[in-house]
Amino acid sequence: MATTRHRPPLGRRQLAGTALALALIGLLLLGLDTAAVATAIAGSDPTLVAGTVVTALAAQLVWSLTTVTLLTAADSGLPPYRVQLGYLSGTFGKQILPLGTVSGTAIMAYVIAEDLDRQFRDVFAPVAASELLIFGSSLGVAVLGLVGLVADPRAGVGGPMVLALAAGVTLVLVVGVALVAYRRAVLGRAVVGVAGAVHGLVAPVSERLARHTHPDSVAPHVDSFLAGFGAATGDERRIAVGASLAVLGWLTLSLALYSGLAAVGVTVPFALALFLAPASGLATLLPTPGGLGGSEVGLTAVLTLLTGAGAEQAAAGVLLYRLATYWLVLSIGGLATAYLSASIWRVLE
Repeated sequence: MATTRHRPPLGRRQLAGTALALALIGLLLLGLDTAAVATAIAGSDPTLVAGTVVTALAAQLVWSLTTVTLLTAADSGLPPYRVQLGYLSGTFGKQILPLGTVSGTAIMAYVIAEDLDRQFRDVFAPVAASELLIFGSSLGVAVLGLVGLVADPRAGVGGPMVLALAAGVTLVLVVGVALVAYRRAVLGRAVVGVAGAVHGLVAPVSERLARHTHPDSVAPHVDSFLAGFGAATGDERRIAVGASLAVLGWLTLSLALYSGLAAVGVTVPFALALFLAPASGLATLLPTPGGLGGSEVGLTAVLTLLTGAGAEQAAAGVLLYRLATYWLVLSIGGLATAYLSASIWRVLE
């Protein structure tokens, strides 16, 4: 009964997010010559389109191996291919839900735990560690792209603002790594402190929320998470392998963007692709499924502004890239989710 009451709001949020995504894509197409966009896509280089598809899928494969690397550090008995399927299922959750980046990690951990008969709390911390490693690598690759743009006079991008942005992102990355690597206990205390502040606010309103946000209730969960996180990240060799795989995934995704644009005749410096591929992830902050709509509009606008390419050509290249990195990945993640759901159901029976 309780589950039924919670379904409508989720459905409404999903509908609203999808409607916003369609509206953004509609606005993009309204401002363009759609016939020219269709012509550019129809005349795209099939070899480069195939390269876009292959590299988009390769990025997902490499990132799934990052998750395997850290999860098997905490539990060596996990079958790698099932973890990879769980990764694809979690990616499906990220892509299908508005603000799915927030819930994708939990979905991934839940599916892997259910599928392999593990406790959710034991799986969640290593999965969160792998997702944090992938996110941190995206910042590093974005900085690499910015530095490449400044160093390459042909790119036509440079100046103090770009260097300041690169320095700012680098500082955030370094501080974040230092805190996670050496001051996890400080982060844990900060979480418990925030919970105490929230507890003080909600206690007069809801007894249930007050109970769940009380520091004495939160602290054991935080300690358990940090213990699992430490088990997953305690082996420096595994961290090096996982970080290398995460960076390789972003390099591969950047190649997918570069290839998708080249397929319709839009040539960009590879450094720009290195920056835009991870930077376009900011679109996932919009309440649309997988940043749908926001990524297409943002990438098209930036490419048109920075490269001088025609808007229709840029949009065609972006749409090819998004077909490979969003719609194809969404389809494969859906298949993985259906397969694992069927497997879990058979076990429960």
